[in-house]
Amino acid sequence: MKKPPVSSAKSKTLNDINILAETHGLRIRGTLPAQTQDLPTLADGSPSLALLLIGAEGGSLWPTFSQSSEFHDKHADPLDRWSRRVGESMARELDGLALFPFDGPPFHPFISWATQSGSVNPSRLGLSLHRRFGLWHAFRFALVLPYEIDHAEPVTDTGSACDTCAQTPCLQVCPVFAFDGEQYDVHACYQYLRNTPDAPCHTSGCLARNACPEGAGYRYPDEQVVFHMRQFYQALNRRYEEP
Repeated sequence: MKKPPVSSAKSKTLNDINILAETHGLRIRGTLPAQTQDLPTLADGSPSLALLLIGAEGGSLWPTFSQSSEFHDKHADPLDRWSRRVGESMARELDGLALFPFDGPPFHPFISWATQSGSVNPSRLGLSLHRRFGLWHAFRFALVLPYEIDHAEPVTDTGSACDTCAQTPCLQVCPVFAFDGEQYDVHACYQYLRNTPDAPCHTSGCLARNACPEGAGYRYPDEQVVFHMRQFYQALNRRYEEP
């Protein structure tokens, strides 16, 4: 019996790419068409015709990532290394190029891309706020494609939930008041984490992030929260303590 012909990457739809991403616990988180200003070029310098933001919704990536070789090999930056492997694998399958938020400087403008796609708004904590997932989501990489693709209907911008939040619980709970709604005092945060090893931040995650009521049902699993805080603290320790 003849095997059915393998479809080319150019016949992929958003649904096809979502199915591919979902094998890794990821989804398309936003799309930008060729008309977008300053869309990045492909590796050979030719123009790109679409950009897809790929990331996690709630704790969707944790079951896959936590079983990966990167998670278990005890080397630095396991999630970034996993993201690179997955992103580059998807890019090869789609004849595209993978771009990552941790490559730089100069860094790719992921926040600007996400805002342009209509999927998120700014928050008082500096994290992107999604209308459904709140602060419990992430962009792991972008796929730049050499062909046009069907794009999701643009979402009507309803503004950030922060605009109508009068209680601002996120600004009240940080033990060192590292957030003032506009800036984040990362050094004060690090000093507290270093000097207070039994702080609940280490075991429960950032208290300010936890306090945001938006998307609370999509909070990361406890194991993932602890993982992210440990990685964050280790990165700050390298930044402030290593010569």
